[in-house]
Amino acid sequence: MTLLTSHPARRRRTLVSAAAVSATLLALTGCATTTASGDDTDGSAEAVYRIGITEPGAEIDPLTVADSDAQLIAGLVTEQLVSFTADGEALPRLATEWSASDDGLTWTFTLRDGARFNDGSPVTAADVVATFEAIIGEDSVSPAKSAFTGILDAVSDAGDGAVAFTLARPFSDFPRLLAGNNTGILPADYEPGTWLDEPVGAGQFLLEDYEVGQSISFVKNPDYWNADEIELDGVELKIYKDPQASVLAFQAGDIDRISITPDVLATVDVDDYDTLSSGYSHFYGIHLDVTEAPFDDATIREALAWAVDRQGIVDDVYGGTAAVGNDYPVLPDYLPQPEGIPQREQDLDKVADLLDGRTVSFTITTSFQLFGEVLQQQLNAVDGFDVDLEVLSDEQYYAEGADSPWLNAPLTVTSWGKRVPSQYYGLFYAEGAAWNAAHYANPELGQLVTAFDATTDEAEREALLTDISQIEWTDVPTIIPALVRSEVLQNTRVKGEFIAPLDFWSGYNFAGISVEGK
Repeated sequence: MTLLTSHPARRRRTLVSAAAVSATLLALTGCATTTASGDDTDGSAEAVYRIGITEPGAEIDPLTVADSDAQLIAGLVTEQLVSFTADGEALPRLATEWSASDDGLTWTFTLRDGARFNDGSPVTAADVVATFEAIIGEDSVSPAKSAFTGILDAVSDAGDGAVAFTLARPFSDFPRLLAGNNTGILPADYEPGTWLDEPVGAGQFLLEDYEVGQSISFVKNPDYWNADEIELDGVELKIYKDPQASVLAFQAGDIDRISITPDVLATVDVDDYDTLSSGYSHFYGIHLDVTEAPFDDATIREALAWAVDRQGIVDDVYGGTAAVGNDYPVLPDYLPQPEGIPQREQDLDKVADLLDGRTVSFTITTSFQLFGEVLQQQLNAVDGFDVDLEVLSDEQYYAEGADSPWLNAPLTVTSWGKRVPSQYYGLFYAEGAAWNAAHYANPELGQLVTAFDATTDEAEREALLTDISQIEWTDVPTIIPALVRSEVLQNTRVKGEFIAPLDFWSGYNFAGISVEGK
């Protein structure tokens, strides 16, 4: 592919405007946001894809962002080694090929020749090594660190434009970890916390302007390795302070997509738009602290699992855009699948038998208000439950520190993005896992997961995954009532087909997407 020449004048304008906005952000921290205007800012001739978001609640740094909107901002500018389609197919990005050693302990990735950062410098093995050392380092505060803990030991330059990842144990799904959040490659000399001053990356777009509380504008990166496939002139993220404002903006044609929710389905005529479904993207886990009353009692955990109306959550929370879950974190588009485990559904007779006349009181703590309200209403309608609800902002819920609510409240409802099943184990079940909100560990489960990760035999993987899921189903440290598909309504002016949801798993891939008219 012939790379286009860079535009240093445009790049300087991008970085200067971002630096100015960074100073403004610091000055305006804590101020209320305003609703974005629906007016076009620079005419309708440019092919710009528009997305509605909320104002990110924390500093934007590709290494540390956890908020989904902040991840989108960073993800449009940065690029990963590999990403995946909705069907689970691996896509080369900054790496063109990869392979594992015979013992499964070393993975070698060959870097793409000619890939460059938007400051003009080439992407090298040293950059990849520095990025992952920052993620897994002792002082790292990256959310991605836990995904690699106990798996990735070291990263090194393998010579000839290749990088070697040395593992602590075999992990057959290792390439999938490199598509996780916070894994966009940054220059070796990148200083954490400076990204908005100089929004560097090797991705599809350049951050051009950030108007606090209004919009964030991106323009096409002409030096992107796959620039020929990026047909858009840019992307605009329009900031809205509440969901209803986003719905009104979508109806007015000010944004091009909106996630399908019950409120959207009740308001918008879906026949006027295209419906996109790009596979399963996430789930909300109901985590139960198994070390404290009332959830240190396994019968109460099981009673709660049988009390949940899963289909009701699919319908009332997700507007039908989800599959009923069965309390183990295996998305339906992952292969293999567990076999022979009974599907839980609401069974009030079992609930009564398990509670045996007891009344259980607790509080649901979450930042997802609708989910919390639906769950609270369901449980309070069942004899034996007396449930309160505490709804926090994302910033409050995921606050740093030893007392962070999402890791310490007795019952929490937390979102988990698309991963391989054993990665979820490492994130929230393994002994000492940083995100173990259930404070649960089971040595047998750990041994099975290690065996699952080490084998590539499909029959053995299916049997092991069934055993793993059966333990999770039986012990009930987490209730997973629904597995969510990524479904959105999209303006018919948008042409082309997204290969996957717009998230870190897909690398926010806009290849082949174009727009016509306003």
